[in-house]
Amino acid sequence: MDQAKIEQFNHWWTQKQVDPDLALPFKRENYNEILDHTNKKFITAITGLRRTGKTTTMYQIISHLLKQKTKPENILFFSFDETTTTINEAIQAYTELQKKDLRKEKTYIFLDEIQKCKNWENEIKKHYDLYPKIKFVITGSESLFIRKKTKETLAGRIFEFEMAPFTFTEYLKYQGVPEKDFKYEITIKPHFREYIEKGGFPETFTLKKDKHYKEYITSLVVDKIIYKDIPTLYKIEDPKFLRILLELISTNPGMYLDYQSLSKKLGKDRRVIKKYVTYLQDSYLIRLLGNYRKGSMTTLRKMKRAYPTDNSFTKLFVPTINETTLGKMVETTIVNKLKATTFWKNTKEIDIIHNNEPIEIKYQETITNQDLKPLKEFIKKHNAKKGILITKHHEKKGTIKQIPAWKYHLTKT
Repeated sequence: MDQAKIEQFNHWWTQKQVDPDLALPFKRENYNEILDHTNKKFITAITGLRRTGKTTTMYQIISHLLKQKTKPENILFFSFDETTTTINEAIQAYTELQKKDLRKEKTYIFLDEIQKCKNWENEIKKHYDLYPKIKFVITGSESLFIRKKTKETLAGRIFEFEMAPFTFTEYLKYQGVPEKDFKYEITIKPHFREYIEKGGFPETFTLKKDKHYKEYITSLVVDKIIYKDIPTLYKIEDPKFLRILLELISTNPGMYLDYQSLSKKLGKDRRVIKKYVTYLQDSYLIRLLGNYRKGSMTTLRKMKRAYPTDNSFTKLFVPTINETTLGKMVETTIVNKLKATTFWKNTKEIDIIHNNEPIEIKYQETITNQDLKPLKEFIKKHNAKKGILITKHHEKKGTIKQIPAWKYHLTKT
């Protein structure tokens, strides 16, 4: 392997610090938790969508280590995003270049976009077991643990942190809004509307023109995942169909995945559609919710609902955002804030069941008794202690708590 490539990635060996343009000052909400885990032997895995800050977080950790007087040459960074190099080759080139004995000193090895490296789990396991002084920090733009062999190979050795697009709280902090102003609706509401419409990719926050915004989301997120990442990993034949499915879900957040009906509509075998939906889910482009059944496994077999994992995908595919679309986009942000896994449908329907608590989103001007009925039915049927109705304006305490969406986004759950 070309040693110059290794040196290019690891400029701190000579400069003694990380380039400030790489280790940006703004840190994600889970940064400190990830940093604390760097002191543990376990492999630290950061997974999630492209452009959400996984690589930046790695550079921030490296910068922290250098400030803590870790020897620059004891830190290796390597990205597999644009290379076919193996982990073995990268580490061997590093040890030869630095004349390192991995058994003698604590060594930090940062491996970016590791899912693109063939047989990565076995190579990591070999080095993890042979060299106790190595600390691995890895990233992946897909769930690294979807394959049974990965779970078996790295069982007890790895801990995963998911890095999603920015939360509303992060968005406000990034925009420089002081935390003391978070409680003022007049200050926060304009930011909330912008966040709902634009989504949580930080590099888009300064893009004012829709043309530039959509070019960014298309080229750097959607097309890279659909036409490059997923086909490389799964050898699929029709990546264009992946884009069709993503557009369908993004323009209909919360849609039911009736594979038989979709098969007739799209002219594809339902098994193919189901498989492609799984690829979109594993690549963090969509989130699936199953129907809640307390104490039962029937959730796994019931029809699912699908949401995009960020509103930027809806904005990309919807020409004009009207009030109905905006309401669905608010619902999408709540689903993703909670990392929701279940909804409820019986005689009535509730958007989210989270920790056995029903949560309904009604982003509309008025709230009626009719809007409360599904929550009351769930509470009675399942002996729930309370429910939440997320609104546009209304706020009310009680068994069914009413709270404006902007304020709910600023609460910790």
